Amino acid sequence: MLKVSPASIHFNQDNTPVSEQFDDIYFSTQDGLAESRYVFQEGNQLWERWKAYQGQHFVIAETGFGTGLNFFAVTTLFRQFREQYPHSSLTRLFFISFEKFPINLAELKLAHQAYPEFQSIAEQLQRLWLEPIVGCYRFHFEETTLDLWFGDIADNLPQLGDYMIEKIDAWFLDGFAPSKNPEMWNENLYQHISRYTKLSGTFATFTAASAVKKGLESVGFNITKRKGFGKKRECIHGIKVNNNISINHEKRFSDETHFIQHSPEYLTKIHQPWNYSQSADLPQKANIAIIGGGISSLFTALSLMRRGAQVTVYCEDQQMALNASGNKQGAFYPQLSDDDLHNIRFYIHAFAYGQQQLQWAIQQGIAFEHEFCGVALCAYDEKSAVKLAKISSYDWPLSLYQTLTQQALSEKVGLALPCGGGFIPKGAWLAPRQFVQNSFAFAQKYGLILKNSEKITALSQHNSGWILIDEQAQQFHHDLVIIANGHKLNQFEQTSHIPVYSVRGQVSQIPTSEKLLKLKSVVCYDGYLTPADAAKQYHCIGASHVRDCEDREFSHQEQQDNQLKIQHNLGLDWTKDVDTSDNLARIGVRCAVRDRIPMVGNVPNFEQQAEEYKNIFNLRRRKQAIPNAANYNNLYLVGALGSRGLTSAPILGETLASLIYAEPLPLSEDIIHALNPNRSWMRKLLKGTAIK
Repeated sequence: MLKVSPASIHFNQDNTPVSEQFDDIYFSTQDGLAESRYVFQEGNQLWERWKAYQGQHFVIAETGFGTGLNFFAVTTLFRQFREQYPHSSLTRLFFISFEKFPINLAELKLAHQAYPEFQSIAEQLQRLWLEPIVGCYRFHFEETTLDLWFGDIADNLPQLGDYMIEKIDAWFLDGFAPSKNPEMWNENLYQHISRYTKLSGTFATFTAASAVKKGLESVGFNITKRKGFGKKRECIHGIKVNNNISINHEKRFSDETHFIQHSPEYLTKIHQPWNYSQSADLPQKANIAIIGGGISSLFTALSLMRRGAQVTVYCEDQQMALNASGNKQGAFYPQLSDDDLHNIRFYIHAFAYGQQQLQWAIQQGIAFEHEFCGVALCAYDEKSAVKLAKISSYDWPLSLYQTLTQQALSEKVGLALPCGGGFIPKGAWLAPRQFVQNSFAFAQKYGLILKNSEKITALSQHNSGWILIDEQAQQFHHDLVIIANGHKLNQFEQTSHIPVYSVRGQVSQIPTSEKLLKLKSVVCYDGYLTPADAAKQYHCIGASHVRDCEDREFSHQEQQDNQLKIQHNLGLDWTKDVDTSDNLARIGVRCAVRDRIPMVGNVPNFEQQAEEYKNIFNLRRRKQAIPNAANYNNLYLVGALGSRGLTSAPILGETLASLIYAEPLPLSEDIIHALNPNRSWMRKLLKGTAIK
């Protein structure tokens, strides 16, 4: 279900890669680059359209990533455009590509040797390349953002979802030839292409097959033939001229489709209006406020600043990262649940994106202690062994997760363990407070405004923006507000119905010893122990978990419990060196939610949703009209990161910034729905259960 099959390829006498699955070449043996420019760039008239474009970002979607040649070529073209027209409002390019059979890294490097002019961007892609699971992975290439969707396009294309209706400017239809790959070139593909394409959006393709031409004409495109590239007689391109089209009404896009199937506007309807994510209404240089001074605020601010926003962060503490983001050492790894596939997929994609952002921070010279040492998950009792066995059954890529015996896991850890378990090779530890504070300082150099010791107590909507009111009744005006203040998220009137709760956690700091210095990776049991810090003096061990508690006083009981937990769970001689008696500890209060996955998106208007959706169960059953979710305009939140904020904050910040700016989202629609802040009461309403 989650596994992606790699491509099986060989190189022919022209050194052109050939797919063995489809018995077809990846690009022309005559000149693949010239073909890409002729068919896709010229076919979509990109340069001419970019010159006249009024928006800030342009979206291209591609069927079949292959070696990345089309991506390299169009990214290079866009950079040339930006150099020639530096004052154009168009500053960002999004390239969405679908790939069922990704090429392995060694063969990808061989294929890239044919195009030395793209060496720099090709090497960057090679550094980012990974063994994926099904779904979307976002990669940044300066002004171009690449969203690579791995897996069958029949499954992935619908996951662009309601949000992406009429947001794509151009398509590169570059899957293997229709005669070789008929499963892709079908009515379902054409319908989704039409659904996601703007009016006057375009497509171009190397083929002129009559079935392709008829299929695209049937979903609202005006088709034009022209001379094909090289030895090919013809190719086609087209422009979307019509939304109100007739389609095969027997087909459904989703089991959740609620509207009348025979509507001629089927492709423009919202399938799940109660989950519909809504972008902001902003001036070109938006003035955005973020409430909160932790890691979620940091990554949200960074993503917004990359889009040109003026960001002000309000933090009630004297310094940043003094609460849940303030530990001396924290573990960075995905939360691999054994009972919720949405959670698993979210955290794996978050982990992949987080790795990129940590590497970015290192490249920028942001100082923070860290070690990419791996994370060991111990099957220390029967319950944990059953859980890890279930996790192992998903058949992960070895670069992501390895199931190891007692001996093998002990070797990875550097100390004897009483059990086997799982190992996450790319896991790490880092110093959260140091990372957050130094990253905020870095962002200040590029225009971020920090307001410390500034407690915001209320929000008031004003025209298209918001007024923030502090303890002294001072007012601050902003175009848009993001609430990211951890366990205090629901303390505003607008968020009071969000069902988050506080969790007190005490992390103990213990001195190292001759035995503990041998620890080479983070060890997780019913708690965690980190390797020694950079000075080789201390480890962190924890953490306590006290629900609905905001007290931040030191607890002798929790300190002792942290020590006893590892000694009870692992029980070997070296654990006797774990000594918490110095009473060094740090207490933070996390924000959590019952279903263990964060929240990000619009702040929902609870009162209005409760009223408008009180009869949604019957409206869906009768296939009657349902309004889009009622949310507060230009008010957003990110929260409930729990104990995995280091892993989840980067992708959450990027997702929220993308949503605000009406850009493609870096997660599949079903995961976006799982992150929706209104999900708790919508689950009840959809079952016909009253919430008021």
